[in-house]
Order: sequence, then structure tokens, then C-alpha cells
Amino acid sequence: MDKLQPDYPDKFSWKAVISSAQGRLSANDENLKSLLVETTFSADIDTTHYHLIGNGSMVSEFKTALNKAGVPDDKVTLETYFNHQAKVTEDVVDRIASAVMETSAAAV
Repeated sequence: MDKLQPDYPDKFSWKAVISSAQGRLSANDENLKSLLVETTFSADIDTTHYHLIGNGSMVSEFKTALNKAGVPDDKVTLETYFNHQAKVTEDVVDRIASAVMETSAAAV
């Protein structure tokens, strides 16, 4: 991925996040902002693709938040490893949705 990003700066950016090292992403606004990737192209809600990989709690919260932020369903793919029945926490969903909308507004 690191090799692809410089080759396609107008189409591709990525950031790996290891929660055991960085903490739960949705724990606070600062953690969520550390997730945001600076790009050299428009990364708005209608063009950005989100591929969520992780435990059911994280995947469900982010998927619900992306929907709430207005991200089209075809722009979200999932890989859920365990904890598939986890219920979302609304304040976490709101925090994620707010960060996504803020990032998208800045990208336009």
C-alpha cells in the first residue's frame, strides 16, 4: 500500500490504524482526526470508498456512522472478524459521523 500511494496520488491514499497501539479510534475526537488521511484529490462523501476491517463493534459503529453522514451504501465494504452481534453506541456513531462530515466538507 505504501508503494501504491506515491504512484497514484490523484486516486489513492490509505492509512493503517492498529487500535492496540493507538487506542480505540472512536474514543474521542483526537483519535478520529488522527485517522483522517490528507489527500491530493477530492475525498468527499460521494467519491471516497471506505473498507472497514475489524471486530463487529467497530465495523457496526463505523458503518452506521457512515450511513448517518450520507455515505452511499456502495461506497462501504466490510470485513468483520468476530463480535458480529455487537450493538452500536449512539454517541460513538454521532462522533464518527461528525468527523466524516467535517472531513468531507473540507475536501470540497
